Order: sequence, then C-alpha cells, then structure tokens
Amino acid sequence: MRRPGLGVYLLAGWPDVATFMRALGAVGEAADFVELGLPSRNPKYDGPFIRRAHAEAEPVKLARVSGEAFLMAYWEDFAGSPGELFSAAVEVGAAGVLAPDLLIDYPGELQRYIELSRAHGLELAFFLPGKFPHALLRRLASLRPAFIYLGLYAATGVELPVYVERNIRLARELAGDAYLVTGFAIDNPSKAAAVIKAGADAVVVGTAFLRRLKSSVEEAVAFLRELRRALEEQDERQVDKHVNCRD
Repeated sequence: MRRPGLGVYLLAGWPDVATFMRALGAVGEAADFVELGLPSRNPKYDGPFIRRAHAEAEPVKLARVSGEAFLMAYWEDFAGSPGELFSAAVEVGAAGVLAPDLLIDYPGELQRYIELSRAHGLELAFFLPGKFPHALLRRLASLRPAFIYLGLYAATGVELPVYVERNIRLARELAGDAYLVTGFAIDNPSKAAAVIKAGADAVVVGTAFLRRLKSSVEEAVAFLRELRRALEEQDERQVDKHVNCRD
C-alpha cells in the first residue's frame, strides 16, 4: 500500500443508508483504503461518538466496494460462526477482515483467524492496543500481513495523556518492514503528520471524519483532502531531510 497512506473508517448504514453509500463512493478521492465497519451491539473499543453511531446505523445490504477495503467487525459478534464474517468480506470484495477485539479478548482464536483468512483468499490485518506485547508484534509482522493497526489511545476519538510517538517508534522497530497503521484521535492535519514522522506508514481517521459526515459528504471528504496534503508535505520534508543528510 501507499506510503504515507491514508485510511478512513466508515460505518455501514450510518448516518443513513443514502449518505453512507455516497460517502463510500466519494472517499476514494483522498483515501487509499477504507475500513468498512459492521454495526455491533457492543462496540467496546470505540469512543462515545462511534458507539452512538453503532446504535443509530440503519440496516443496509452491502454491495461490492471499489478500491482497497477491509471489513471491520468485532469478533465477539461472530465468535459462534466466524466463517460468516469472512464470507461477507469476500462478497463485498474486501481485501481482508480486521477484528479489533481479536487479540485482546480472543487471543486463542488467532490461528483460526489466520486459517479462515487463507481459506477465503484474504489478506491478514491485525489490531494492537497501545500497550502491546513485543513478542506478539514480532510474530504478527512475520506473518506478512496487509497491515498492523496500532491503536494510539484506549478508545477511538478519546485522547489520553499517552506518549504516543514513543509507542510508534517502538512499534516501528519491532515490526520491521511490515506496514504500520496508526489511528484513534487523529482529528487534524498536524496530528496526522506527527505520527507519520514518528514512523507510521499510514493514518486512519474515524471519529473526526464521521463527525463531518453527519453534516455532509462534501465536508467530510474535504477533511480527508486536508489530511492528504499534510501527509504529502510531511513526506516531502522527510525526503529532503534524507537528501540533506547524504549531502
């Protein structure tokens, strides 16, 4: 995937079916990939805004998506029949399944997740919280996933006093060349640029995008363009710095 990359989280059927469908077709103007969330009864690792969105989402039958997309769902909702989740990912043309609670609440299901992904021809994608076991991150990186998503805070959209840049640098070192995605509380261009500077390959924006989406698709996509410009400018600064160091 692109470096630096920009991902966006969309919740199926929110704020209503028509707006969701328009947004799904429009975000490709600025975003490189989509995390397509399935509404959950217990979105425990989402912040207050997205938890409300889960309760408000309208039922929608997902069509095939264009571009790079990963189906994002809580493993808890499919623990009895996880094969259904992977079949759904194939039906919509997703590249893989991302389950934010898998490694936190169901670590014993990791091998099952890997086997189901491979059986359905899907890429691996993993979520890790800010406090992660170092050996686990190394193991995940060795599986050559599409990406490893490092959550910067305890819940989406909730900023806490955590030394984020240190965590990203450590994850970068442990992950080697694995594609490292960061998210949670990325709500302005400067934060997006800062995590790329710290060593992330991509940023995912959720709450800040959805807040704007509730106003209009146009406002939300314009926000993505602002983030894209910030990432490109940060990339240019890093390239210039490397060139100057060689000189």
